[in-house]
Amino acid sequence: MGLFKPYDQETTDREVQSREGKSARGENSKSNAKKSAPTPTRKQAEAARRDRLQPVMTRKDVKAQERKDRYRARDEQMAKTNALPYNEMIRDWVDHRWNMAEFALPILLLLFVGTLIMSYAYTQMAAFFPFVIWGFFGVLVLDTAWMWIGCRNQLRNHFPYEPMKGKFSYAMSRTMLMRRSRIPQPRVKRGTKFVWPYQGSS
Repeated sequence: MGLFKPYDQETTDREVQSREGKSARGENSKSNAKKSAPTPTRKQAEAARRDRLQPVMTRKDVKAQERKDRYRARDEQMAKTNALPYNEMIRDWVDHRWNMAEFALPILLLLFVGTLIMSYAYTQMAAFFPFVIWGFFGVLVLDTAWMWIGCRNQLRNHFPYEPMKGKFSYAMSRTMLMRRSRIPQPRVKRGTKFVWPYQGSS
């Protein structure tokens, strides 16, 4: 007597044939999928590898990269300039005092607007506004000159061998900025006594 009944043997044969058919179809589909794409040549493979390592940049990308490089170089140069001891002293000198140049732009804007309003509303008073504007310019020049005289004296005391070339423009560029927009940020309080070297927060 056999181990399996006839119908059990037939069922087993069908399952084996079904599995063999599926595996054969899977192999055929894989081989067809592989053959559907042509095998790249060695030159094409090397070009693809170079593109992955160093992607081709468009003209727009090149300009953007050059612009970033210029900004980075400018920031690095500015950081080196700001780190110089005499420039630190100039910044502290400018930051410790009230500077008319800091408020020049908003004051001049108000004066010009006032001139326009007065020319329509009060014609007689409008004639005095040009004198007010010129008077403000005079005060601005005197305050800037006083700022530079004091700064130059401090530079001569603490850095006697350092030339003065470029120092006025550095001081003036910081003087014209509003205190909150100055970079590096001010580290001394306005109106305090100037002390150099810097002794910490005051």
